[in-house]
Amino acid sequence: YHTRHDPFLMKDMDAAVSRILSAFRSGETICVWHDYDCDGIPGGALLHDFFKKIGHAVQTYVPERNEGYGLNEGGIRALKDAGVSLIITVDCGITDVSEVALAKELGIDVIITDHHLPCLAEASGEGGARDALPDACAVVNPHRADDTYPFKGLCGTGVAFKLVEALIIRGDFGISAGWEKWLLDLVALATIADMVPLTGENRALVHYGLKVVRKGRRPGLTAIFEREKIPLEFATEDDLSFSVAPKINAASRMGSPRLAFELLTTDSPERARELAETLEALNKERKIEGMHLAKDVKRKIESMPVLPSIVVAGSRSWRPSLLSIAASSVVETYGKTVFLWGMDPSPGTGQAALIKGSCRSDGSVNVVALMSAVRDLFLDFGGHELAGGFSLAPEAVHTLAERLEKALAEMTAAVPAGTAAVGEPEPEDSLTLSEITDSAFDALRTLAPFGEANPKPVFRFRNVSVSAINFFGPHKDHVKLSLSDDSFIPSASEGQTINALAFFFSRASFKDTLALLSAGDRVTVHASLERSHFRGKKELRLRVVDLRVA
Repeated sequence: YHTRHDPFLMKDMDAAVSRILSAFRSGETICVWHDYDCDGIPGGALLHDFFKKIGHAVQTYVPERNEGYGLNEGGIRALKDAGVSLIITVDCGITDVSEVALAKELGIDVIITDHHLPCLAEASGEGGARDALPDACAVVNPHRADDTYPFKGLCGTGVAFKLVEALIIRGDFGISAGWEKWLLDLVALATIADMVPLTGENRALVHYGLKVVRKGRRPGLTAIFEREKIPLEFATEDDLSFSVAPKINAASRMGSPRLAFELLTTDSPERARELAETLEALNKERKIEGMHLAKDVKRKIESMPVLPSIVVAGSRSWRPSLLSIAASSVVETYGKTVFLWGMDPSPGTGQAALIKGSCRSDGSVNVVALMSAVRDLFLDFGGHELAGGFSLAPEAVHTLAERLEKALAEMTAAVPAGTAAVGEPEPEDSLTLSEITDSAFDALRTLAPFGEANPKPVFRFRNVSVSAINFFGPHKDHVKLSLSDDSFIPSASEGQTINALAFFFSRASFKDTLALLSAGDRVTVHASLERSHFRGKKELRLRVVDLRVA
């Protein structure tokens, strides 16, 4: 957990720090421009907290979803009118070549901190395609082709944290050594929410970030944990993933991202509780609308005579802010890379209507490379290898499917075969139910934090008996199985069973098996171990990954 690299190993970090320190000395007006998801919002909050700590006031700008992802002309011109001379981006900017050029023309310097993949420039005769970077005074992104930072897996907030580390090293702010550790709760939240690899430096950032979360120093996080009846002292990466991140994301999808930003930066416990309640209501609304949209998407897909290599579907009535949820559901159901598009019902004032969408990979396709191959179709695009977003003019949607299929065929032909997609982890070994103990769970937690590229160990439980089945949740889409096996001592107290849970089992590969189960049946279960502290009650239980009739 001690992996921590020198921030100045990152390309352009020295230039970024020098420009910011110069702005401090001359009293310039700085604006932090961050993305509106659960990476950009924590990153914006992180820089807000740092600037507040050192006593340098800054403006923050988070675009509403109808402004689109990243920098935009309207916002840049508004900042010029407000006297801003330096913009620092968080989790965005790497593809905003024309917007950065506009800012430069208006006399505003831009420092980009991002972790998304750069666009590729047109291939040249001097070595092929290269990064097409904006003409900013610094571009800090470990995914630059010329960057040699030892760890490439940082999220946007992680890159912003490295900027703070570098500023503290070079600046003289009179703050105590190691103060920056109190920002790691935000880094942990963003790292988990953005599903970057839980390996290398990220393991250290999340490990210590969870320790900060458990201290309860941030009223907004504390308020959410209180509403979820989760004791802070036992907070895990799962709690940040399932209980906090969806509410942060719901702010921009159903309301305004400024609500989530205020939640993470307020010092008032009372205001934090109000905001937590608001975001919880927005998240419930998001779930309902997202479920309806996912059904519409699947109906459209089911009407296709043959499923293509890349599923492309859309409707002007589909809400773009909910498409990422539906896209993930399509990948789970059909195992296909998917591009979904929709249109905002009310684009920003003076803006022409745009098609906006989300894409998700089945694990075998780099969606950013794919979009780069047909970049002329898009007005804007960006993301990671496995997930991204895009916008395009309405007329371009008619050729989107055909162009993507052709580009994929060309990319596939150019890449040697042999790389398989990553699926569910294979079970580590067989256990009996009596071996599920606190000491065994504690031993497993030494391998945590678990997440992308470091999945929870999955164990096989053979020939266990189903004592009871309970379907629960508003739509009966979750199930709790009470399990027992021959490893329990016959004279043990009545009710010697272990609960095994599966959430949203209708998306799972074992849904048909589950539908036919009855009490008394014997099954083989593949599951991970977890310890719940819901409502203050400690319970060891299983989280089902697969289930088969024994």
